[in-house]
Amino acid sequence: MQHHLFYRLLIISCTFFLISCQQTIECYLIPSTEKASDFYKVQPRNSGTLFLAKNEAEHIQIVFKGCPGETYKIHRNENADNSIRYSCRQIKSVYGFDDALVPIDGEQVTLNDSIAKLWITFRTAESTRPGKYEEQISIDSNGKRQKIKINLQVYDTTLPSTPSLPAAFGIIEKNLIDSASKEQTLQSKLEWAELCLDYRMNPYFSTWLANSMKHEASSSPWKWNDKRTVPFLSDKRFNRFAVPYHSLSHNELDSLLQQLKQTDLLDKSYFYLWDEPAYMKEYHLIGQYSQEIHKLMPEAKVLTTFYCGPKDGKYKDRLFSVFDLWRGDTQIFSMSAWALQANEANADTCRSLLRGNEEWWTYVCMGPGEEQPNLLLTMDGYQHRAVLWRSWKERTTGFLYWAVNAYAESDTLAFRKDLPEGDGVLIYPGQYFNSTSPVVSIRMERWRDSMEDYEYLAKLEKKIGRAKSETLFQSIYQSPEKYSKNNAEIEKFRKSILEILSK
Repeated sequence: MQHHLFYRLLIISCTFFLISCQQTIECYLIPSTEKASDFYKVQPRNSGTLFLAKNEAEHIQIVFKGCPGETYKIHRNENADNSIRYSCRQIKSVYGFDDALVPIDGEQVTLNDSIAKLWITFRTAESTRPGKYEEQISIDSNGKRQKIKINLQVYDTTLPSTPSLPAAFGIIEKNLIDSASKEQTLQSKLEWAELCLDYRMNPYFSTWLANSMKHEASSSPWKWNDKRTVPFLSDKRFNRFAVPYHSLSHNELDSLLQQLKQTDLLDKSYFYLWDEPAYMKEYHLIGQYSQEIHKLMPEAKVLTTFYCGPKDGKYKDRLFSVFDLWRGDTQIFSMSAWALQANEANADTCRSLLRGNEEWWTYVCMGPGEEQPNLLLTMDGYQHRAVLWRSWKERTTGFLYWAVNAYAESDTLAFRKDLPEGDGVLIYPGQYFNSTSPVVSIRMERWRDSMEDYEYLAKLEKKIGRAKSETLFQSIYQSPEKYSKNNAEIEKFRKSILEILSK
């Protein structure tokens, strides 16, 4: 009797052990536009679908429940297509916001609490063959396992490596300075520039001079006459780049302009001389600098940012007066989206005031707020995603973002107190997350998604015309304060465009 009881208990124990060994891990798949922390609002699932063009990146978030202190292995199936790149990063909080995407060391994650949040990216190449791909990701720990299936549908259309829209992003140089050595500083500058280029951004190194808004910008990590500068700026991922002015003598400026012309890079270059001038004396200074440039090279371009009209003089507080006041001195009018006041008629006015080779760019800095698109941490993923939806609808010819690393100080992650949370910070120094490389933000990924949406629209417009493209676009975007906040609607829109483009 005792033997029978012992065997029954042994069988029961083994059964429970086998069941525990085969336990699955509860997982949730969250769209990249949504907050991973809202996973509890959806049902657990272990499969999903992503639509991609060639040369595009798409993402999905995986949230899974586990035990604090346990280590989990995150593994992609070995039969994956080599032309589709995969990355898995852990979502980390920055001052209470899920924003940093930290590379996972050795495919392993050790939980600090009972929830893990992952950001999964698949990235196609130009050589990726159109068709359906079945990706499988396994999460394993102590006999527990969950297999997640991601179906990829790759369409026969390719996003260009050279962005259709110039998008200039500043890197504050003083926040990268490495006192260890000049060579390490240059290496850091190159690493950050390459990272921005990989995200369809045109980087420039930014310095404000003499405690003023006088501004020096240069896209090359090296000096303008270094032998490495021209090959770097010739990279096809650049469609615009900044060149220095204030640090050059007159003869050096002449040599720079001649070099740009001889290497067929002049059309891609611009001078960013002053940031947001407000008074007529600043307008006059910009005019003096610009005239020196244009006497040497009339076709050179000067970019000037603004959010208001002059604060003094005859045209005080007249926003649109800058188009006349700067004519001949500025060729790229870069205007704050905040100044448009969510009124598309103001965008129409800006375009109507352009002459000849002039361009009208927009930028986001501090504002706009409320429901309008911007990249602030307090905003939702749909506001991040819609930044360049607005650019396409309002027909801007470029986009500018003032800084990706505007920390309060170079050796901290603190945000500046005079700015909204996250403004001017899209990339974090890796050392704060035990990473040897800079750590990008979720907002930076969403911005690239926005740029890829812009590429969809640019290709669509070429194929079926502006009017029909706008009609399709209405399904997700109507105005700066009215656009879709439903991921299913966005995916339906993208799929419809991919089907048109792949025919």
